[in-house]
Amino acid sequence: MDLINEDLIITESELTDKKEIIIMMANLIKKNGRLSDLGTFVKEVLKRESLGSTAVGHGVGIPHGKTDAVKVPTIAFIKTKEYVKWGNDEDDLVNLIFMIAVPESVGSNEHLKILANLSKKLINDDFRNSLLITNDKEKINNILQSVFG
Repeated sequence: MDLINEDLIITESELTDKKEIIIMMANLIKKNGRLSDLGTFVKEVLKRESLGSTAVGHGVGIPHGKTDAVKVPTIAFIKTKEYVKWGNDEDDLVNLIFMIAVPESVGSNEHLKILANLSKKLINDDFRNSLLITNDKEKINNILQSVFG
């Protein structure tokens, strides 16, 4: 099973609230059959966010949660129309948001591997721009499959 597919991608979202975005992304994962307990997962992601912003610069946020409410490692992606305040700093404005969901049982390695692969790509301006210039889910999925496929 791929980490991401077109059903886990939303473009042109008008949401501007961090918590609403997290809940919507978790719902996508649940609807895709990859999450057994929505509430547990959302609680885990919000708990992680409370420790510090997952905004990583360049308009990117990477909320994540590791819990056995997750059935298989998954990534959801949302692109918002407007920048969303993701933390307390001015630099914490995001419009490209990747949610990483990993089962507790797979351990830290899978979680860190996904994060490392994504982070390596996200520092590349061309990669980020390729996500910004299209709203075609198939194209975005193909771009992301090149990272995780």
